[in-house]
Amino acid sequence: FVAALLLQALVWGINADKIVDADTPAAEVPQNEDATESSSSGWSWSEILESRQPIIANGNIWPAPPNESPLDCLILVTRNQYMWHCPSGNETSYERTILHRGNPGKFRGAFMALGSDVDNEDGKGRRMWLLDSPTKQFDELLELDTVTGEILQSLAINESIDGHDAIRVGNRAFIVDTRHGDIIEIGIPPSAHPYTESSIRAGAEVLEEENFVNIVKRHTGFTRADHINNIAIHPNLIISNLHGKGAMNPKITQGDPSPTRLSALDRSIPEDQGRELTMDHDGFQSVQNVGTWCHGIAFWEDKKSSQIKLISLDSKSGTAVSVVLVGPNTGTREVLWTPDEDHPVLQPPEGVARAYNNGAKVFSKGLAVQGGVAYFGVSYARAPPLRTTVPESLLVAVDLETKKELWVRVVRSNGIINQILTRSYFGDVQLPAEMSSVELTHHGGGGKLVDYCEDIVVEDKEVSDHYEKLCKLAYEDPLHCHKPNARQLCCACRGGKRSQKPLLAGKLDREIMKIKEIVNATATFVPHRQCRDNNGLAKRLPLEMKTKSKLPTITDIDRDLNYIVKHLCNVNVEPIQKLVSKIGDKGFTNEYQHDKKNAVITDRQVMDKFKPGCDAITLVFSSKHADKVYHFPWLDEWLPMIQELILEPLGIPLNKILRMQLASMPRGSDIRFHRDTNAWVRSAHRTHIPIITHSDVFFLAEMKHQRVKDNAILRIKSNAGEVYEFNNAKGHAVHNVGPSRVHLIIDWVEEDLYNEEEGEVEKLVTLRPSEVCTHPKGFNELQCGGYDLKTKDSSQKEKNNPRTEEL
Repeated sequence: FVAALLLQALVWGINADKIVDADTPAAEVPQNEDATESSSSGWSWSEILESRQPIIANGNIWPAPPNESPLDCLILVTRNQYMWHCPSGNETSYERTILHRGNPGKFRGAFMALGSDVDNEDGKGRRMWLLDSPTKQFDELLELDTVTGEILQSLAINESIDGHDAIRVGNRAFIVDTRHGDIIEIGIPPSAHPYTESSIRAGAEVLEEENFVNIVKRHTGFTRADHINNIAIHPNLIISNLHGKGAMNPKITQGDPSPTRLSALDRSIPEDQGRELTMDHDGFQSVQNVGTWCHGIAFWEDKKSSQIKLISLDSKSGTAVSVVLVGPNTGTREVLWTPDEDHPVLQPPEGVARAYNNGAKVFSKGLAVQGGVAYFGVSYARAPPLRTTVPESLLVAVDLETKKELWVRVVRSNGIINQILTRSYFGDVQLPAEMSSVELTHHGGGGKLVDYCEDIVVEDKEVSDHYEKLCKLAYEDPLHCHKPNARQLCCACRGGKRSQKPLLAGKLDREIMKIKEIVNATATFVPHRQCRDNNGLAKRLPLEMKTKSKLPTITDIDRDLNYIVKHLCNVNVEPIQKLVSKIGDKGFTNEYQHDKKNAVITDRQVMDKFKPGCDAITLVFSSKHADKVYHFPWLDEWLPMIQELILEPLGIPLNKILRMQLASMPRGSDIRFHRDTNAWVRSAHRTHIPIITHSDVFFLAEMKHQRVKDNAILRIKSNAGEVYEFNNAKGHAVHNVGPSRVHLIIDWVEEDLYNEEEGEVEKLVTLRPSEVCTHPKGFNELQCGGYDLKTKDSSQKEKNNPRTEEL
């Protein structure tokens, strides 16, 4: 492969000493500032592909690097997220994390920055440039620190609007300016401190105008009506996927009729003479039989059939297809994968779907091909302004040789998947110290109104049934719209009853309609069983974010999510479920526990005020100042199971546990909005382990305060066994509108509270069977010593009890 790169270096005009090894990502391979002259023999697909000159797309490198693996991790670019996603695993359990989340955002591509590792190897793969396409503004490049997730600088791309793709080759990047039909070649900008000088030495260009990238050349030849989507960079050509005028708004009249096609520009043609390559002038034949509104450019060699194929997406039908470009049966098109339109994720909100009558039900976008496997995104079809509201997408993997589906994953994409980038393209990326497995879904509700349509129902039942069938047929085939009254009655024919309603974009949106609060987003978790960090310690949120100085800075769900909730891992809770189910709701009452020899706490004013109807089995409790720990009698029975299934995997020893309880919320119970404020809160990590739960439980966290106008509310939705830490110094509430819900809640500290082996147990108190305690307002410690539940304040009745004096 190195020899091949050396040969390519001669063709591209590359200095051979700049080629290091076969692991060099394709985007790092530099090239001449001016492309070489066109091929004298014409640009047939055979000339383009069989020459083995490198062609670089964000989701595919041709020819495929020999060290490329189908299991190399990918970067998914959604409307507002950059997601690190690894193919290894199965449909539900895999490695992923969020590199950056922006809201609002319209992300369309990315490439690695230059020179962050020139002076310091620790900087390797730490800086990335993101293409953002803000509404009605110039496109921007945002510099991302991949470790912290922070945006370090923002640079405008002058006169570029609605950017759809960004490809880096060497020290150049090519930006798709879809609005004007141009591909803009720019110099790679210098990185922010501390990598500014090193990036310049590596080939980044000092900015000629502050806050704007340097434009080297506009490659012209297409129009707005062509609607450029993706590009692939050849040493002499820019290969382009064009939607075509048929996919554009009817108001756009620029240019001649434009079919969906894969076409190209000659990079050597002067800017003012740019034109699309043709058969007559260049020996080039565009590919026009992929489908409609195609996305993705990838080339793959089928060695069994001696063919080189284009792999792309027929987006309007949601399918993945191949077209033979070189070899036997040139031009043959084959469908590789067809969506199951009944999949729950592909079901759009019905009324909104009827208002969007372009004939598309499913939409495929975002394609990568590596190691002989195609990865692509599929969602239900949405008009462009509503694509950010698609809560979930399917990520599909298909083996190109066998044409078999390997897996289909549901990804909380929070908008459609726009691009999928391969490791062969972007190289190594430095990741955060810990991989987040929290996925965030923004809700379209909360007052957001969208176009809605209902087919008009006539009063006469027989006539009504006829038109109902007609409207269903029209949604399948627009030709039925020519039948009488269809254009007046049927949404699919641009008729029907039009209105605006709050958007319900998916299952999670429909769930939150059951409660009165306006929920802005829902956090869910990707299952995994890696419970400890890289040092073998319990994973945790930073305690400093619970302090009075830091807590007010947590105000934004997207930016501050990692300070609010952290998914730790998944554990097996089935044995605990069985034990909890056995004792039932009655087992959580003080009367039952007292009768069965557990100690209990009565007259808890906070519980009565903020958690009416809720009960708990207390196993460990603490004083308000965290200077005393109480072990309850039932701890002996429950501890072996909890230790094996939960504490050991998490890496939490018993002598660090400040509080531990099984908290029950019977049907209809509420925990009202409150903050945990005592001294122990700031020193402890609040860990939830759902034991029994369901989709009608609503755990809510507020960013500011419910009385503040711009407050935002996050729902944390968890399944049984999904362990997470929550910052309980933030305001939170829980509503249960379904059956009973039980969580094991553990509050643990980072330093040992006591050491039984060394006899250091002055902070530890072991309560006696059936002992009754209270925790009156103003008291730091529990007041214990009584044994009569009927006595309202046992601590006052038993003033002289030696047990009370001990506390």
